[in-house]
Amino acid sequence: MVAKFLKPKIKLKIHNIKTVLVKLNELKPAIGFTNDEVNIIAYSSIDRDWFTNMIVMQGDFLKWFNLNFEGESREELDFIDNKLSQWMAVTTQAAKCVAKYDKMTGDKEEILTAKWWEVVRF
Repeated sequence: MVAKFLKPKIKLKIHNIKTVLVKLNELKPAIGFTNDEVNIIAYSSIDRDWFTNMIVMQGDFLKWFNLNFEGESREELDFIDNKLSQWMAVTTQAAKCVAKYDKMTGDKEEILTAKWWEVVRF
């Protein structure tokens, strides 16, 4: 019964924040996630090297579902500490990107290029 309910209604490749949020919001009622939990799982799994493209790191995303959070194992504590530091890094980086974007003159689409991301942002 549960497996049938969780079977995907639409085939979806999870690779960026948009598709992750679609899938998590689809599963949210069955799993019992809150909106905050969905956002933390999704946004703490972003690849910070390609932040403006909102690419999700598959390994980090899957760890949310592969770890047993019932106890307080060292692996669980390390994972939570790592995610907390990633969350702080992502929110700080987002604030810096928004500030730089607001100061940009001319073509603001430049922020999506590899050159901007690898050179200009520093």
